[in-house]
Amino acid sequence: MKVGKLPSLPWYLRLVAFLAIGGIMYAGFWYFVTSGTRKQTKEMEDEIAKLRPANAQAAIVQQNLNNFKAAYKAREEEYAELKALLPEQKELTMVLQGIQDRAKGSGLVLSKFVPKEDVQQDNYNGKRIEVTVVSGFAGLRSFFEQLAHYQRIVSITNFELKQLEKQSLTKTVDARFDLTAYYVSSERLQSQIPAPNNKPASGGAVPPPVAPQTAK
Repeated sequence: MKVGKLPSLPWYLRLVAFLAIGGIMYAGFWYFVTSGTRKQTKEMEDEIAKLRPANAQAAIVQQNLNNFKAAYKAREEEYAELKALLPEQKELTMVLQGIQDRAKGSGLVLSKFVPKEDVQQDNYNGKRIEVTVVSGFAGLRSFFEQLAHYQRIVSITNFELKQLEKQSLTKTVDARFDLTAYYVSSERLQSQIPAPNNKPASGGAVPPPVAPQTAK
């Protein structure tokens, strides 16, 4: 059918002809023009389908990393608190010096401050000191109250108290006791740190050292 004959055809035949021409033009456009775009779209969809599992896995890893960071920060804070109560062995000299300063500040006269054998426990050690002081009763009570609120863990055992024969306003009693300052040795501290890339046998976290109870 020639194009010049279209005006002479009935309207419905002209409509069919126009629809046929339009369909041919659309099919040619869809096949030749959009084929490259459709191919790229299909490749992108396939790539997205491959990346979805990896993205989900990355989200899980990120969540685990955030949990680990939070747990690590909590451990650091807990370690700082425990370290304040149970110092390392290298800090023990400062602890003992602090105790002597408190004794002198309470008016106690130190006549003996002699180290004895260390206390050995599973997770901590204790430096035992034999102490003998001369003071008033109020000063001795003030010293013990300070030790009760001391940031470090110390204990008093084998306490003996005698009244002085020759007394003064500030010296009325003679007291003898064993003072134990607890600490963590370097060897025990290192044993509490897990080796890199190694997990505890139980699958859980390594528990922190157990601090001893303070005897009052």
